[in-house]
Amino acid sequence: MIRALVISAMAVVVLSMLAAGCGAAKAPTSQVRMIAPCEGRNRTDLMGLQRVYSPAAADSCKVAIAPFDMRAWVEAPLNSHSLRGMKTLVLGCSELTPDAENCSYGGPPGRSTTLQTNFDLAVYPDAARVQKAVLAVYVHNNMAFFAQTGQLRGRLLTGDMLQSLGNPVVPSPTTPGWVLYDITAFVARAINERRNSVALELSLPCGRSEAELVTVGVLSNEPKILVEFK
Repeated sequence: MIRALVISAMAVVVLSMLAAGCGAAKAPTSQVRMIAPCEGRNRTDLMGLQRVYSPAAADSCKVAIAPFDMRAWVEAPLNSHSLRGMKTLVLGCSELTPDAENCSYGGPPGRSTTLQTNFDLAVYPDAARVQKAVLAVYVHNNMAFFAQTGQLRGRLLTGDMLQSLGNPVVPSPTTPGWVLYDITAFVARAINERRNSVALELSLPCGRSEAELVTVGVLSNEPKILVEFK
C-alpha cells in the first residue's frame, strides 16, 4: 500500500514537471521592479541606447527593459526545436553542408531560424501616456539587407495571431549597431491592458546565399524595449 502511494506521488511530480516545460513563456510571478509614474520627473534609464534614441518630448520619462525570455526557433523539415543561451543568432535560411565526398547531399535542404522574445510590459504604470516606444535590436552585420527585409511580428496573448509591426529605423545603414522598430501603438495597448508576456518574433525571408543571413545580438547586446511616457 505504502509503495503504491509513493509511486503515485512520484508520478504526479514527474507529470507536473513535464507540464511546466511544455507551456508558453510566462513572466516571473514576482516582479523584479515596477516602474514608477513619471509625474514630470524627466527620468531616464536607456540601457545603452542614448546615442541612437531620439526623444519625442522634453518633459517625459524614458525607461528601457530587457526581455524575461529569449530563444531561437529553428524550423527544420524533420526536427524543429527551440534553443536558448546564445550570445548571438544568425537569422534567415541556411543551407546544409554537403556531407559526401562528391559534395552531393540528398537530405533536407536546410533550416530557417527566427528570434523570439517575451517582455513584461505590466511593469510600466498603467496610467502612463505613451509618447513613443521602440524595440532595439543589435545587428552585427549585413545591416542594409536587414533593414530592407527583416520582419517584426508580435502578439499580446498566447494563441493570438502574430501581427506585423513597424518598419525599422536605421541610424547608419553601413555601420553595425542598434536598429530601432517603432512599436508605439502596440506597446501602448499592452501597457493599458497590463500584458505581462508580450511576444515578439524577428525573422528574415528565406534566401539562397550567405549574403542573405544576418547576425543579431541575443545575450550579447540583448534586444530591449524602450518606452517614453508621461
